[in-house]
Order: sequence, then C-alpha cells, then structure tokens
Amino acid sequence: MAQNATTRGFQAGNVDAIRTERVVCVLKRGDRRRKAFQVVFGPDGSLFVTFPYFRNRVGILSSSKIPATGTVEATINLEDGGKVTSHLVKYSHHPDGRAHFSQTGKIFTEIKRQSIALDTQHGHMFSLLIQGLDGLEEASPTKDINSAKKTVIDFDMHPSEAFKFLGRWFDVSAMRFGKPTPTIGPVVITLDPDGVQRNAILIASPHANAKHALALSCIEIPRLGPASEIFMFYGGFDAPETMEDSNKEAGFLAFIYPVAEADTLRERIGSVDYTSKS
Repeated sequence: MAQNATTRGFQAGNVDAIRTERVVCVLKRGDRRRKAFQVVFGPDGSLFVTFPYFRNRVGILSSSKIPATGTVEATINLEDGGKVTSHLVKYSHHPDGRAHFSQTGKIFTEIKRQSIALDTQHGHMFSLLIQGLDGLEEASPTKDINSAKKTVIDFDMHPSEAFKFLGRWFDVSAMRFGKPTPTIGPVVITLDPDGVQRNAILIASPHANAKHALALSCIEIPRLGPASEIFMFYGGFDAPETMEDSNKEAGFLAFIYPVAEADTLRERIGSVDYTSKS
C-alpha cells in the first residue's frame, strides 16, 4: 500500500509502472468507453496533461487563490485571475515547478504560476472532474490501441452522475508499502491522508533517469451542478504546508468548461485567444 508519508512502511524492491511517452485515459461505464484526457512525459522531465476530447470548447482558464479564511470553507471565483478561451488547452508542469495552460498557435500562455518542483513534489498533483459522458469523444477499439509510444488505460467505473480523476506524483524511492514485497505495480493501493484506500495505476516516463511515477485513480462523485456537462481541472498548487493551512492564502491553476454567456464574460475579463488580440 503506497502511503503519503515517506518514513513509514517498506520499500519495494522494484516498482513496476507503465512506461510510455503517452497515456490515454478512458472512462468505461458498462459498454460505453469515452476518452477523458492524456498524460505525456517530456524528454526534459516535464509532465503534460492534455484535454482534446471534450466537445464544449469555450471555458475559463484561471490562476486562482484560496483566501485565508481560517476555516476549511472558502468561496473561489475563477473569474478572478481568469480569462476566457475558445480552445481546449494543455496543462504543463516543468521540472522547476513552472506550471501553465497553453495551446500552440491558439492561445497566449498567460495563465501560469510557480508551483512545486517535480523533484520535491509528493502526493496530489492534479484533479479532473467530469459530468456528462456524452461530452467526451468515444473511444474506438480499432484506433485506440496500445503501441510502443502510447498506452490506453480503461478505468472501469460504476454508474455515477460524475467522476473525479486524481493524479498523484511520487518519488519511487520514497514510496512505502504495508508489507515487504519484491515488486509492486502497476496497480497499487494508495492511502489518502483521510485514511481512504483507493486503487491506482502507476505510469512513468520511458526516458532515461526517470525517478518518479504518477499514480492515476478515478472515483465516483456526486453531481457537480445543474449543467448537463461539466469539465473541470485544478493543479499547479502551492506547497502542501500552504495548501493545508487555512490561515494562508494558497494558489493554484484551474479551468472549467463550458461557460455561459461567453461573449459577455469575454468583454468583462478578457481572453487569451490569439484571435481576440489580432
């Protein structure tokens, strides 16, 4: 069992992860298979999460802050620090901790912040919340097949109104398990800080000297809101000691698709699209 703490438990003799340049994550519910997102490992150690499969392409990208309220509850408005886009984007997290949203040739890379360097990152890295599977591209059994550079992973889920993907980043040498074992993975049981156990799939870069693995899991969650389709991401966090301290302002990146009255919103907060500034 992988734990968030690095000082308890046993170190596995070998951690077996799926090592490929690109991973396509598929939500499977019964006979329905819908593509949710991709994870791409860069040769320089960067991690990219791409979202080419959602049909609603107008949303808000935001560099947001959780106010220091002193309580576990806070109101966050993505319009603060946000811009409208009419394109699906890519989340990039570079080895030095620079994090941003981008899409080559389509948007300006304005929504960005300094997050945690990948060598010191440990635990929760990003979440993706999805409501309405009809908004996702259907996975093709003839086209979406494994190859030397691409692996397709199905997440077989129970019926639910919404789903949440979690990506957690671990230094393989610091991962600890509940009992001695020579080899663990690619499926592992992770232990959340609140004590909840979840199955996760370990994926890792195929490039030389890769020392980290990304643990991907998916859970059923309650309905997010009245809209038929919602696609929401957040990541690029401050350090855990800041994120977990309600007396400190904490920053992160987020997006949500779709948005209502996009033209009015674009006039109010601006856009990152190239065409809006040409």
